[in-house]
Amino acid sequence: SSRFGFRLIRAPVPLAGLAYSVRFASPHKLPGAMTGQEMARDAVAVTAGGGSAAEDAAHGPDAERLGADGVTMSRHGSLSLFRDIPLDDLDTAAHDAAVASDPKYVSSNLDVPVVIVTSEVSPWSKSGGLALVTASLGVEFAERGHRTMTISPMYDDYPGCNWMAEKKIWLFGGEHHVKYFHKWHQTSEGKGVDYIFVDHPSFHRPGGLYYNQELGVEYADNLYRFALFCLASIEAPVCCAPGGAPFGDRVLFIANDWQTALLPVYLTHTMRPIGRYTRSRCLFIVHNFGYQGIYPLNKLENNPNGTLPIIVPNVGIWDLGLDGTGAYEHLIYQYPPEKRSYDGDDGNVWNLTKGAVMTCDRILTVSPGYAAEMKTPEGGFSLDAIVRSKEFFLTGILNGIDVVAWNPRTDPLLAQNYDETNFVEGKRACKLQLQEKVGLEQNPDMVVVAFVGRLTSQKGIDLIFEGLDWMMIDTGNNVTGRVQVLLTGNGDEHFVKQMNQKANQWRGRVAACKFDPQLEHMLYAGSDLLLMPSRYEPCGLPQMCAQRYGSVPIVTLCGGLKDSVIVEPEEEATGFGILPLDINKYKEVCYKALDTFYSKPDVFQAMQRRGMETDFSWCPRIDEYEKNIDWTLNDPPFVR
Repeated sequence: SSRFGFRLIRAPVPLAGLAYSVRFASPHKLPGAMTGQEMARDAVAVTAGGGSAAEDAAHGPDAERLGADGVTMSRHGSLSLFRDIPLDDLDTAAHDAAVASDPKYVSSNLDVPVVIVTSEVSPWSKSGGLALVTASLGVEFAERGHRTMTISPMYDDYPGCNWMAEKKIWLFGGEHHVKYFHKWHQTSEGKGVDYIFVDHPSFHRPGGLYYNQELGVEYADNLYRFALFCLASIEAPVCCAPGGAPFGDRVLFIANDWQTALLPVYLTHTMRPIGRYTRSRCLFIVHNFGYQGIYPLNKLENNPNGTLPIIVPNVGIWDLGLDGTGAYEHLIYQYPPEKRSYDGDDGNVWNLTKGAVMTCDRILTVSPGYAAEMKTPEGGFSLDAIVRSKEFFLTGILNGIDVVAWNPRTDPLLAQNYDETNFVEGKRACKLQLQEKVGLEQNPDMVVVAFVGRLTSQKGIDLIFEGLDWMMIDTGNNVTGRVQVLLTGNGDEHFVKQMNQKANQWRGRVAACKFDPQLEHMLYAGSDLLLMPSRYEPCGLPQMCAQRYGSVPIVTLCGGLKDSVIVEPEEEATGFGILPLDINKYKEVCYKALDTFYSKPDVFQAMQRRGMETDFSWCPRIDEYEKNIDWTLNDPPFVR
């Protein structure tokens, strides 16, 4: 356990008729949390331990280090689209997106700078899709004409970054010295992104960004670390002067997930009351509502005069540099009695995401479907009532993908490049390449079904295993028994063992591989169907890449999957949908997909073609972002 008494637990949660397991923070299960001053002190002291980059719960990388070239980072262990991308590739993607679909909306506030605040940004730091999305957003806003700053912690010594400023910040009863380092990256003539990295000893850890890999718990001082980061970030537009000119106090902040959730709280309760940033606004993007940044107000401590522990204060509102009843009410959350942990536990916690939802000027999330789920008891993680009360200011915008890196027309890793006019021939060649690469029997007429992602129950890998023998056994229906399956990914050890057992059981017909970023390209090109029976999925990216390569996705109709895969009517379909998610429905939909491949090739190829023609670039997404920016800047602050 961490010294916050914070741990991750699994709880069954129903969603849209599904039963799934989701990881969320339970902050008052274990005793021994730190005091505010201990947290600040230990933030500087905790610099030893660990070795390799920490992994998340799915055994993907938690933090990969900047490579020696200072531009790209190592790709080992990277999952799906969570690979690191050179900055130049992001620039090219922006231009390619413009070719794919020109902007349909021009902001009336292009003169207002955009400041993206994120706990990770590719290629410097990465634990998942957040790093890639925030990197893409920076480039896209710069290309639209905004002066753009992206702020992130300086977890390592990043080559090519220069000292720009420093500041003393009061937090947890003491003064803390932070430094700002700057790197300019030009995206096109006269346009680019100012990257600002906040440096402090608490950010330098040899393990992951948020977790101690060896102990399997989050860093004990995370509340202090990210409160400090938020306070430092809110000062950056005025104390840093890239190109000799500060961004000023009229900006549009974009905060991302719980690590930056205190930024709109500080903007509301510390800045605007003293006349600072009164013309600035803040968007808060929810990438995964299951992670909210929850920390207890009180803790259990050993009693030197008795056997029973005593309850003592843990973190107070003053420790966070806040005062008054407004900030307290925005951040406080009380668990109901049945969810409390010990006798005398009042259930009171600081919920950082609750504070952000209540104080930000507008809430965005990564798909329209996920925005709807956030308003439900199942997908709202105890904050659904608050989200519903603010739903007029809630928008879901589907993420885009890098349409340069994921392009079958130009992909250098493929045996044959192709587009929607010659994909039948091209994918046959790529299927033979894939079969040879992973050890499947070479037969271009055999349907190849693939899975790529984290090997966790959230991704539905257990259902895939449960239905695998059914797919392999020929029962005379001319469908099952005529299937090859490729399973690719890293994750929970028992799922890894099960994956390898299935590959040994059905050698030549089932292949199992650790994730490899180059293989992923071949997988999309050489497969006919992609399995994504996720129990929940805020956005999802593999299903977009699969369609771009002509691999038809089979997805659960939840979150971003139902927003990016059309399942009906048949003449518009680009994939197949599962709902509700259980083994019988899974088999039924898989059978329909396999039968369509064999019995209705014209229908199947039409689905492939429509998927390849779908625009998954960032351009139309940024149109929606710009609309929300205009609405936000034209409105008064949400909390006045």
